[in-house]
Amino acid sequence: MAETPSHDNPQQHIYTDFASLVAQDDAAIDLAHAALLIAKLAYPDLDICHHQAQLDALARRVRGILGLSTAQPTPHNAPLELDPEDLLQALNQVLFEEEHFTGNVGDYNNPDNSYLNRVLEEHSGIPITLSLLYMEVARRAGLRLEGVGLPFHFVIRCQLGEETMYIDAFHQGQLLSQHECLEMVRRIAHRPLKLNRHWFKPVSSKQLLGRILNNLKRIYLDRDAYESGLAIYNLILLLQPQSAPDRRARGLLHLHLKHYGRALHDLNAYREMAPEAEDRYEILNYIKIIRQTIAMLN
Repeated sequence: MAETPSHDNPQQHIYTDFASLVAQDDAAIDLAHAALLIAKLAYPDLDICHHQAQLDALARRVRGILGLSTAQPTPHNAPLELDPEDLLQALNQVLFEEEHFTGNVGDYNNPDNSYLNRVLEEHSGIPITLSLLYMEVARRAGLRLEGVGLPFHFVIRCQLGEETMYIDAFHQGQLLSQHECLEMVRRIAHRPLKLNRHWFKPVSSKQLLGRILNNLKRIYLDRDAYESGLAIYNLILLLQPQSAPDRRARGLLHLHLKHYGRALHDLNAYREMAPEAEDRYEILNYIKIIRQTIAMLN
């Protein structure tokens, strides 16, 4: 496990909680809780319990439509006999017909689209956060679904009888076949693409969280919002501490922000993780400059 960042005291509890959460077995990770911890970096007053309760309430409405107990399912009361298609229809009714959740096409790169609290408040988001919302409400209603990280888009995999279908939460729960998913990816890419069956492999909880964090990282760095980008890198390296590219990138970001000691720590760690990297001499030069700067400051 990477060290938990300690230099930013107001955010320390977020890093600590996130590190504890993602240290669990992947299947045990509470995705909604983890996503709300990510959002808490931008919204320090966020009440995680309040937003978890919103998800619970949506699931109760779904179960109510089907005439099921509105208690949250447990291994003892989960509706094992329920037709998944009926549950999907009830999910779509609550989330899209009644609550009007929709893809934020007009302001796609707004970082709020990646924060689950804001998705719940604004009823809009990007494919991955709307998929996360859909999966978390479905899980609370009694159906476990899997996320699929297609190129340029995120969908949900569901087994309907002998047929595997894909749910597009960004487009009001539209059901797609594998071929229709490929056609959608081709339209988004504006070029012909060959089918890669690996695209349709379900993502792990950590991979899903990593995709959310990478979206935020890109948005903040594109906006030169370096402090916000640094906070996201801290979470990325708690999630995947052995990622040499992210260690390098955080070190250079620390250097840009004149955090010389932390830049030195990260770039030395990168050298150890990737001793034969093509940029090793460039990194050695950065390290030399940082050490000279620190010496002059002292």
